[in-house]
Amino acid sequence: MAGVEAMIAQAEKSIGLGEPNYIQSWYPGLSGNFAWCNAAITYWAWHSDNQQAVTWGGYYAYTVAHAQRFKDLGQWHVDIAGIRRGDIVFFDWGQSNSIAAIDHVGIVTSVSGGTVYTIEGNTSDRCLRRVRDASTIAGYGRPNYLSAPKPPPPAPTPASKFVPFPGTSWFSMGRKSPIVLAMHKRLVAVGCNRYETTTNKDVIGTGDVASYEAWQRRCGFTGDDAKWPPGKETWDRLHVPK
Repeated sequence: MAGVEAMIAQAEKSIGLGEPNYIQSWYPGLSGNFAWCNAAITYWAWHSDNQQAVTWGGYYAYTVAHAQRFKDLGQWHVDIAGIRRGDIVFFDWGQSNSIAAIDHVGIVTSVSGGTVYTIEGNTSDRCLRRVRDASTIAGYGRPNYLSAPKPPPPAPTPASKFVPFPGTSWFSMGRKSPIVLAMHKRLVAVGCNRYETTTNKDVIGTGDVASYEAWQRRCGFTGDDAKWPPGKETWDRLHVPK
């Protein structure tokens, strides 16, 4: 079924993919180990019945051409104002908003303030989740996912059972709180126990750092993106109970 959720579900299937890979083999007209970030967007679109919304029935491996098509059709937005889940986000490592300077592309999975969470192909030669901000985002295209039904809003009762993300600044070493204890128990429960002591479970320490970084890696983050402190996306997925 076409739509935002189908597009993102298809992208999630590629997480961890290295190279050379099936996206490069599938893409028509190119061969070998070519740069495949935009080919990944095209592949996910065609394999989720979103090719009309995302690539207008065509194929894109060149980020500049893809972004320009969004602009020509009035579907282009500069920077990150209004960016949301399902948008196709384009990056310029030179930190301009020029379409001609675009280097890379991904799909947005969520947004928290000025932080944009993505899935990107050909990032460190793999398909990975990334955390980005406005500094490198040139803009984004908004596909017209017309055929997709709107996803139902999250049920309020289950959501109310979990501790909302307290913000990155909350996670300071030595902080004592029942939330820390609840986090400790959840990290153990999901198989990310890197604790070396069973004392002071309600105080943030090195064991919490190591355990949470293991959890962020399990969620698909790598390198600096997987390091302490916790981010909103992985916190919400951990389901720390109140």
